[in-house]
Amino acid sequence: MKIQKSLIVVSFSFLLGSCASVTPEQPRESQEEQAAEVVVEVAPEPKKRPKPHEYPVAPFQRDALYELLVAEVAGYRGEYETALEKYMEMAEETRDAGVAARATRLANYLKRSDLALKAAQIWADVDPDSIDAHRHSADQLMRAGDLEGAVYHMEAVKNLGGLANFDVFAYRAANLDEASRESLLNAISKLLEKHPADEQLQFAKAVLLEQKGELEQALELADRLLADKQNKNVIILKVNALKDLHRSDDAVAFLKDIIEGTSGDSRRLRLIFARLLFETRQLDKAREQYEFVLKQAPNDGDVLLALAFIAMEQSNDTVAIGYLKQMIRWNRRVGEAHFYLGSIAEKNKDVPKAIREYRQVGRGYEFLPAQSRIANLMVTQGRISEMRNYLANMRADNPERANQLVMIEARLLSDRGMLKEGMDLLDRSMDRDPENIDLLYFRAMTGQKFGFMDVLERDLKQIIDLDPQNSDAMNALGYTLADQTDRHEEALQLIQRALAIKPDEAAFIDSMGWVLYRLKKFDEALVYLRRALELFTNDEVAAHLGEVLWAIGEKTEAREVWQKALELKPDSEILNRVIKEFTGQ
Repeated sequence: MKIQKSLIVVSFSFLLGSCASVTPEQPRESQEEQAAEVVVEVAPEPKKRPKPHEYPVAPFQRDALYELLVAEVAGYRGEYETALEKYMEMAEETRDAGVAARATRLANYLKRSDLALKAAQIWADVDPDSIDAHRHSADQLMRAGDLEGAVYHMEAVKNLGGLANFDVFAYRAANLDEASRESLLNAISKLLEKHPADEQLQFAKAVLLEQKGELEQALELADRLLADKQNKNVIILKVNALKDLHRSDDAVAFLKDIIEGTSGDSRRLRLIFARLLFETRQLDKAREQYEFVLKQAPNDGDVLLALAFIAMEQSNDTVAIGYLKQMIRWNRRVGEAHFYLGSIAEKNKDVPKAIREYRQVGRGYEFLPAQSRIANLMVTQGRISEMRNYLANMRADNPERANQLVMIEARLLSDRGMLKEGMDLLDRSMDRDPENIDLLYFRAMTGQKFGFMDVLERDLKQIIDLDPQNSDAMNALGYTLADQTDRHEEALQLIQRALAIKPDEAAFIDSMGWVLYRLKKFDEALVYLRRALELFTNDEVAAHLGEVLWAIGEKTEAREVWQKALELKPDSEILNRVIKEFTGQ
């Protein structure tokens, strides 16, 4: 039975159906014809009860019908959890498509994804020709992270003549691990063999390839799609692929042609173009694009902030202040506006004004950075006691952020030579909250910074005891033991545990390379350090890789690695130290 509109109505229609009989109205005959007829009275023919297969709906068993009526009445009264419980029981017991559909929609409304998935799969199983059933199944499987299963149902939607949104799979895949993404890519590729002209499948495959790092193939697919028509999402995909290939100039030229062509009225593309110009340091051209958008939407906080950033980059504080004040007048991203007004005042040595602006940032994302700047300005002026009183008051007013404010104060005190006061503050905070992992980690790193290895080891081990999956603590302890002690085997075990939890974390891979180097396993160390540098261009990783290359006699390559990293970060302390140590320069 398929439930329509109201299950009560349909159920009672079934119960009363055999009692209802409507005889079609006969056409009125003329008087002459009536007179000519011989009237013979005939007994009415007995009505036939329809056979079971002739009913428009199939009857439920008495108990099932009662439970369904209970569910319907519960829903009418707003007792939705009870209604859902009954519908789910009956969906599983009766395997009826209408009941399963009812259960699916109610579970979805109540955000019970587990039950919505179970009901939707029953629905699709018993009514395989229902586009809605397959759509719901695909959606719930995507929410559950089973993208391969969702592809099956989305293909069914397509085969039934519905609109299959294959592109959503690519975006949902962004947070998948490498193996799951590869599996989804294979599923999409197989579908493309069946439907080679499907643009959404082509787009989905291009996005997955881009996420996987196979940029040339992604670009090839994007160009193929753009040959027929200009789709904004495909345009953005091509821009991202070009950027990832370090072809930003090509991306700029491509978007410039698009903006000046048929898609020139696209606000989204123009904003992407403006940001790309900003990233490539074409600030005047970026400003022109943002100003164009601002004329259409003068109260757009994002655009006003972008224009303020450009003005600040060009040291035009007056213009930047003007845009930031417009943000405040329009009530757009006000906290950020006050924060950057404070930073401009601080740059210009106007400390009272800077503090006034920082105090107006509100309780949003800028709150903690603003408190840090206020406290730092007070310390710079020698107002240590005032700073401490101020942060104590802020902790009292913002107890949910007390620990972060403690860390700000402890850092300022230790950096200004008041290490004991800073550590005492952390100790008192830990006494109140002894299992706070954030405070433990901060105290451990503070101990490391000032050479207190006992503090570092104690606190990191406590974190690992409290949270056996805390890979950051394992890596931090392992790296420190490898770098500053001769306990290299112990360090290796810790880093191995960290990598087992996060195998693609560049920092952990670097640590593994470093501890292998300390163990004089140079070839293995090189493998890890090269991979770490590929994943994350970082001065410390480059310093490590160069040192290992130097140790095995590859001095030319070591110099090249160091030089390339130095170009990106010329003031790197670790790079300059390592280069001087090994080359004498």
